[in-house]
Amino acid sequence: MTVTSEEHILVINPAEFSTKAYEAFRQLPFVSSLTVIPGVGYGGRSTTVREVTAEEWARTTILLTGRTLPPSREAAPNLKYVQLFSAGSNQLQNEPFYKASDNTIYATASGTHGPAISEWAILMMLNFFHNSHLYSKWQAEARWGSDSEFPRPVIDQFGRTLGVLGYGAIGRQTARVAHALGMKVIAHSFSSPPKRERVEVAVPNSGDPDGSIPEKWFTGVEQLDDFFSSGIDVLLVSAPFTPETEKIINKKTLAKLKGAYIINVARGGLIDTDNLIEAAESGLIAGAALDVTDPEPLPDGHKLWSVKNISISPHISGHCVGYENRVTNIAIHNVKQLRAGKTVTNRIDKSKGY
Repeated sequence: MTVTSEEHILVINPAEFSTKAYEAFRQLPFVSSLTVIPGVGYGGRSTTVREVTAEEWARTTILLTGRTLPPSREAAPNLKYVQLFSAGSNQLQNEPFYKASDNTIYATASGTHGPAISEWAILMMLNFFHNSHLYSKWQAEARWGSDSEFPRPVIDQFGRTLGVLGYGAIGRQTARVAHALGMKVIAHSFSSPPKRERVEVAVPNSGDPDGSIPEKWFTGVEQLDDFFSSGIDVLLVSAPFTPETEKIINKKTLAKLKGAYIINVARGGLIDTDNLIEAAESGLIAGAALDVTDPEPLPDGHKLWSVKNISISPHISGHCVGYENRVTNIAIHNVKQLRAGKTVTNRIDKSKGY
C-alpha cells in the first residue's frame, strides 16, 4: 500500500448520525480535507442525498460509506480504503466498483454493534422466557395479572446452553453477557482453525478478547451437524451471509435444534423462512426472535407476522447513540495501520464474502 503525503476523507453520513464524530479526522496531521455528505437510511443501508461530484470522487483517498461507491475505477483513482458503516458487506457484492477495485482495501464496522445487539438478543430471550410482554398489557388494563395467563412456564437461563453460530464481535459480546447469566456457551466458527483471539477497536474491552468463554468450539462446514446437535437451548445466528451460509437454518437443521429458541441478528437469508414458520407453529422449536427477515422488509400480510411465538423487529437491534464514533475509531485505526504498512482490522476477504 502506497503511503500518500496527505489523505482526503469523504464521509457519506447515514441519517441521524452526528457529524461531530468525524472531526477527529481533522486532528490527524496527514489529513488534508474532510467532506461530509448527508445520507438517508441507517448504517449499511444508507445512500447519499445528492450525487458525489467528479472532483470529490477524484481526490478521495478514504471513504466512509453505507453502500455508495464510485461509479468506476477511473472516477476515483486515489481511493485506497473504504470503511463500511455495516458489519456485513453483502450489499456491495454486485457493485461494479467493488468487483473491479482490487487495489482498494475494504473494512467492515464489525465490533461497533456488539454491545447494542447483544443487549437486544438477551432482552428478547428474557422477554420470551419470562413472558414479560404481558406486563405492559396488564398495566394498560390497570389490573393485577396472574401467572396463570402465561402462555408458557417461566424458564430462567442459568445452566442452559447458548450456541453461537458465527463467533465474531456480536457473538463474543453476547456470549459474555450470557455467561454472566450463568449460561454455558458453545461456539461455531467457519474458519478452521478458529481465530480465538479478537481485540475490539470500535469498543475497547468488549467481547471475548482471548476466546476463553466457549466451553467448546466447532469449526468449518464439516462440524455444523455436531454443533446443531449439541443440546442448544438458545441459538444466536450471527454469521456472515454468504453462499455457504444461505438458508443454513433449514428443515434439517431445525430438527437438530428441537426445543431451541432462535435469535437471528445476521441476515434473513440465513434462515429458510417457510421451514422456520412450520417449526415454530408445530412446536418443534420454542420460538424465535428475528431482527432480520427474508424477505426484508417483511411485506404486509406475510405469514411470519402472525406466528405467535416469533417476535419481529425491523432490523434495528444495532441502533445506538455513538455508533458513528465507533465506526470512526475503526477507520482512524486502520488508516494509521495502512500508512505504517501494517495489517488492518475487519478487512474484507472478497473470496469469502466477508
